[in-house]
This record gives sequence, structure tokens and C-alpha cells, in this order.
Amino acid sequence: MHVSVAVVPPEHVLDDVEAALARTPVPAGELDRVPRGSLMIPVFSLGNVARPEATRVADLLRATLDSSPPPARVRFAGVWALEAQGDPSIALPLVGEADRLHDLARTLSTLVAQHGWYVDRRRWAPRMTVASVTATTSLPVLEHLVADLEGHEGPPWPVASVALVRPRLGADDPGRWEVLDEVPTATVPD
Repeated sequence: MHVSVAVVPPEHVLDDVEAALARTPVPAGELDRVPRGSLMIPVFSLGNVARPEATRVADLLRATLDSSPPPARVRFAGVWALEAQGDPSIALPLVGEADRLHDLARTLSTLVAQHGWYVDRRRWAPRMTVASVTATTSLPVLEHLVADLEGHEGPPWPVASVALVRPRLGADDPGRWEVLDEVPTATVPD
């Protein structure tokens, strides 16, 4: 099974993202929206590993990470759209203590690689993809969506864990990822 490590935003943050996207009507076929169950920030991919290997990676992270510092506080603000050549994605950038998440992503991927697992680090970017343009996306629709999202500021949230996730298989729930395990990366103060 294909396993990745990702930051999964809390439900109230996903509610806010969905509300922000719903404010801009988009005709069918103009954009490929990322399903709610796939809205996450990939940290790195382990590739195809069996469940016992994924469990060992989670155990390694759990045993090695110091979860005593307070979590990084981030929020989504603004929009990142078609910024890289050949990248059709529209994403919400992280602001706040995103540099701490960058350090965490580097630490996690290095730690896992040092223990002999393959790690694809190319996935980490401090943003969450929410849609992609299609061959039929019109410029007015894209401009309207980008203009609406430019001023969006989501609620702040603490990133206190990372999740090991895999795509769910089956036609009843396409595009949704399953959380195999969550590993605390920080302690949330009471």
C-alpha cells in the first residue's frame, strides 16, 4: 500500500476551507476539486510499504520525537495558484509558524531515511492543494477564484501531530485517505 506522512488539518479548519471555496461558484468541469477526505499537507512519501512497516515507522517517530514543546501554530492565508511551471494546482499557503513545520518535515524525513526506509522528500511544501485547473478551465473562473482566495484568512490551529495515511481503495469512497496512525509532535497546552 502507498503510505505517506502528512499534516491533517482539524475539522473546523477544513470547514473553513470548504466555506471559502464555496463562495466562488465554479461551473462543472472548470476545476478538479480535491475531495475533503484528501485535504492534507503531504510531508513525505514512503512509497509502497506493508502495514507492519508503516506501524514500525510510526513507532520510530513516536519513540524518537520530543513532543514536549508547544505545537507550531499556523493558519491558511492567501492563495498559491499555478506558481510553478507545469503545476496546475491551486493551494492555500500556511502562515504563522510555518518555518517550524519546515524544520519538522526535514527532521522526520531524515530520521526515517536514517533507519533504512525510502523517503520521497519532494512532496513537502507549506501549502495545501485544494484544486487543479483542467483543460476546460476558463481564465475568468480562475481569476475570480484566485481573487476570492487572496483575501482569505483561516482560523489558527496547533499542529500537534502528523499522520501516516494511505489512499482508500474502493468505489464507495474515491479520493479519500485513511489515517493509519497519528504521531504526536507537540503537546497542546490546556
